[in-house]
Amino acid sequence: MTRGTFIENEARYEAAIQRNIQMNARKTRSAKWLATADGRRAKAFLFELDEFEPTYRDDGHFEALHPVVKACLGDFFTKMQKSVSEWGALTEGQTKAVLAMIERGEARVAERAKAREEARQADADQSGWIGTVGERRVFDLTIRMVIEMEGQWGYSYLHIMHDADGNVVVYKGTNSLGGKGDAVSVKATVKEHDIRDGVKQTKISRPKEV
Repeated sequence: MTRGTFIENEARYEAAIQRNIQMNARKTRSAKWLATADGRRAKAFLFELDEFEPTYRDDGHFEALHPVVKACLGDFFTKMQKSVSEWGALTEGQTKAVLAMIERGEARVAERAKAREEARQADADQSGWIGTVGERRVFDLTIRMVIEMEGQWGYSYLHIMHDADGNVVVYKGTNSLGGKGDAVSVKATVKEHDIRDGVKQTKISRPKEV
């Protein structure tokens, strides 16, 4: 303290000094941690930067988390985020644990991609078109997947379904037909016969429960 300086509130003054010391220590730890490739990758993962950035639609709105980040979300992920925010860095052990979590997440994503490709190939081998375009008919279906999408006019739902013969049926619209695994019977119009990724798909419109 400079001679002759008057401190109105010494407790507050000392607290400010401690905060500055802690902030400088945090910066030092952070710089040392981020000087390593492991530290940079762990931080990028925890804060969704660089290779782990989420995807955004053309209009700039959020679309989806990075698949590895999504596969690893949980209490430990959040705890490590808080540790970096509080201390500026992770310990060596924490960093190794985060990198191991990334590896497990990558393995899960790869397994899911393989399963999807196997399912796609099975569909390509089995799926055929149903009915004729413009025909209105009854479909007995099982919902395989539902994707909710938000647009300018509200929510719409993409349903990927199949019938008992393995034929793939797709409906996209504002009606929600159910959830994954639900069996549904609807009367709908055959809108289009399409091929996506080598799989024949029957697209339907205006479905009504029967």
